[in-house]
Amino acid sequence: MNKAIATTIGIVCISIAIGSDHNNLEKDRPLRFDDAYSTAYRSFEFQAGFGVDTFDRSKPVYNLQFEIQYGFAKNRDISIGLDPYFTSESGKLVGNAIDLSYFEGVSREIGNNPAFGYRIDAGIPISGGDGAEFRVRGILTKTLVHYDKIHLNIDYLQTTSGSSGDRKSRMGAIIGYSNPIGYPTRFDRTLLAEFGIEQGMTTGSGYNSWIGIGLRNQISSTMVFDFGVQADTSRTSGEPSSPLRISVGYSMNF
Repeated sequence: MNKAIATTIGIVCISIAIGSDHNNLEKDRPLRFDDAYSTAYRSFEFQAGFGVDTFDRSKPVYNLQFEIQYGFAKNRDISIGLDPYFTSESGKLVGNAIDLSYFEGVSREIGNNPAFGYRIDAGIPISGGDGAEFRVRGILTKTLVHYDKIHLNIDYLQTTSGSSGDRKSRMGAIIGYSNPIGYPTRFDRTLLAEFGIEQGMTTGSGYNSWIGIGLRNQISSTMVFDFGVQADTSRTSGEPSSPLRISVGYSMNF
């Protein structure tokens, strides 16, 4: 009897942990990839983050991120966000863009078939920019063993601004990995890793690439803290390289 009660309690705790954290990985929290699952139906999620980008040719750039998501339908969510930044040179906080996003989970993982979803993002400049940016992202998520998963993101990016020598459209891809640390006794921490590539900004240039590693720590049934480190592994000529990017963040469901 005692064993049955303990098992039931464990299953409930695991369900809460998985539902509010491990089955809903979001871009920039703390790495750049998404998984193929939406915010829960009729649930809000608030996300806040702070990042530091170091560059080999200029001073660091400090980024802030604020976003709120809403699961307006089953397997679908929308979000609105703001990502201001500032540099040590200017000392001024600049509202870079308003970010709008729509996500739809097309299919869930069944047997050997991966989960599939897509996300459409739009960045509308409010200062410091003269054009909008759009991204369409296809997302596949597949369980490997138990609860560790691999995530494939394919991106198409389009911008409405830029000089004559810049690409207006670009392609990119990210391979992400997530694994709950401490399985099967605990599910409150998730290890993340990624490798990404993306076409350079200049027409005729090659690909930029980066690697990243991160950790998500569930501090309650509705709150998650995240930490990530990323580094550029290659950069096309003329574009600044970031040897280290550090990000920390916080997410809350309500």
